[in-house]
Order: sequence, then structure tokens, then C-alpha cells
Amino acid sequence: MISFLFLLLVAAAMPYLSYLSYQSIRKLELDHTDLQVSKRSVYLQSAALQIGLSLLGYYCSRQESYTITLISTPDFKSIAAVVCFLSIALFIAGKARKNKEQDESTLRYILPENGLDRIYWMLTVLVAAFCEEYIYRGVLFQMLLAQTHNSFLFASLLSAVIFGFGHGTQGKKAILQIIPFALGFHILVYISKGLILPMMVHFIYNICVELFFGKQIREKNV
Repeated sequence: MISFLFLLLVAAAMPYLSYLSYQSIRKLELDHTDLQVSKRSVYLQSAALQIGLSLLGYYCSRQESYTITLISTPDFKSIAAVVCFLSIALFIAGKARKNKEQDESTLRYILPENGLDRIYWMLTVLVAAFCEEYIYRGVLFQMLLAQTHNSFLFASLLSAVIFGFGHGTQGKKAILQIIPFALGFHILVYISKGLILPMMVHFIYNICVELFFGKQIREKNV
């Protein structure tokens, strides 16, 4: 029962709620040219949701006896994979930011604008990095692996697609960009044999996006 509830929330409810949130923001944009979003409340709600799903995932993993390894192997191969992943991911993010055309992303409403917002945001990003890797690359992946006859490729692809649609609040283009990133995280888990390294990379990537492209994203389409 817990496993079914976890799968329902992660694979169906989260994408659906993200879609509704995106549509709501787009509607508000039509009515308010100077739309402002309460960032701190968004951060706190997001962190609470991620923690709740992680706790449910933990009970699910205990019930189904899934083997979820947290400790990663810090060898040359895993470090090289991290450098390659971050380089490619930030290059793609940079190319996307240089596109001057208006896009559909709502990311500018999420990134912080002042010091206190930035503290809330960094704590939320930390929680999200650890919780999302545990939820999607940990529990959900193990669940899908069991249902796909231990097919790493198929289970990784399904998990990545669900992860992408779970970020539908950022728009359709963001979903297509996030799915390859998610597959990259699965590769990092496979190479490092644990979740800690992908968790750290996830956090570092989000911080880098804010440091390098935050101002550009906030000003885009304004």
C-alpha cells in the first residue's frame, strides 16, 4: 500500500501539480505584467514536500527491502565523471541563457533576489538535492528496476522522464532539458555506486546556475 501511494505521488501527482502550477503562473502573467511571487513561501513548501516524499520513500524501501546505497566510491573514474557532467551541464545552461528570444521558463520567479531570500533558497536547494536523489535515483529507481526485470537502462529512462515532468512548473522546454540531466545523475550513481556523490553534484550545479546565470535568468523576458 505504501509503495503504491509513493508511486502514485511521485509519478502522477507531482507532474500533475507541476502542470497546474505552471498554468496558474502563466494565467497570472496575463493579468499582471509585474507579477511577483512570494519566494520564501515557495522555498518552504518545496522543502516540506521533498522531505515528506523522502520519508514516504524510506518506509517504502523498508517495506520492499530495497537496497539503497548512500556512500559513493571517490575514485578517479567517479571524479572524472563529475567534472564531465558539470562541464556539459553548465555549458548547456549557458547556451540556453544566451538565447535572447522569450522563453516559457518560470525559473525567474524562483531564483532569489536578496540576501535573506538567498539563504532560504540555498537551504531549499540543499534539501532538494539530497531528497530528490534519494526519491528518484534511489527508491523510485529500485522500484522501476524490480518491475523492468533489472533493466538499468529502461528503469533509468523511466525515472528520468518522471523526474523531468515533476519539474513541469518550469515549462515544457525545461522538462526536455532536465530529462538528460537526470540520466546523467543515474550514470553518476552507477559509476560511484552510491547516492552521496550525485547529491553533492546536484547541489553544486544548482548553486552554479544561480552564481553564473541568476541575474540573466531573472531579467529575461522582463
